[in-house]
Amino acid sequence: MKVNNIKEYAELFKSYLKKGDVDSILYKYENLKVFRGNWDIEDLDLKSTFDKSFDSKISNQLWGGSVNSAKSMMLMFLDHNKEFCRSMFKDLFNSEKDLAMRINRFSFHCDELLDEIMKTTEKINDHFHTPKVISLYLCFNDPAQYCIIDYPAFSAMLKLLETKNVPELYELDRCLKLSKGLFSILSKDEELVGLYKSSLPEKYQTEFNMLMVHDYYLFNTRMNNQ
Repeated sequence: MKVNNIKEYAELFKSYLKKGDVDSILYKYENLKVFRGNWDIEDLDLKSTFDKSFDSKISNQLWGGSVNSAKSMMLMFLDHNKEFCRSMFKDLFNSEKDLAMRINRFSFHCDELLDEIMKTTEKINDHFHTPKVISLYLCFNDPAQYCIIDYPAFSAMLKLLETKNVPELYELDRCLKLSKGLFSILSKDEELVGLYKSSLPEKYQTEFNMLMVHDYYLFNTRMNNQ
C-alpha cells in the first residue's frame, strides 16, 4: 500500500464526513451496541444470547438477515450442538492462537455441523459463514483489533492503494492484517479521526476502532465506481 494513495483517499473520505450525511455508517454502530449489550459466551442459553446479540432495528445486512442467512444457520447449529458452538467461538476469539488457524478451524467446524444437519434434512445446503461473516464476529468481539472485510470492496481498495500481491478471498487473515496496517496509518490523521468521531451520535460513542476502515474503503470504492 502506498502511503500517499492512502492519504489521498483519506481526503475524499473527510470531504464526505464534513457534509454530515453519515446515516449509511450508523447501522454498524447500532449493531455493535446491541452485540455488546447482549453477548456473553458463558451464558447457559447461548442460542438466546446469540439471537439477541445479532438483532437490529435498523439493518440486518451484516449477517444476511434473519432467514437463509449466517444468523439463521448459527441458531440451527446452536440447537444441534450448543457446547460445540460455544467452543468454536471461544477458539475463534482466542487472540493467543494463530489467526489463520482460528479462522480455518471455525470455517471447518461450520462445514462439519452443516454436514451433520444435512443428514436429517435436504432443505439445508449452505451455512452462509463467508469470510465476511467470520470477520464480523471477530470485529464485534474486538473492534479495536479487527475490521469487517467485504472482500470485493476491500480488494478493490487495495488495488487503488497500489498494493502488491492483493490477498485472495480465502486469505482472510492477510486481509485482516492489511486492514490493521491501514488503520495504523489512517489513525495518525487527527482531522480524520476527529471528523469520524464527531459524526457518531452520543448514543453510539465508543472507543475509536476499526469500523472506520470499513467505512473508508466502502466509501472510496463506491465513489470510484460512479
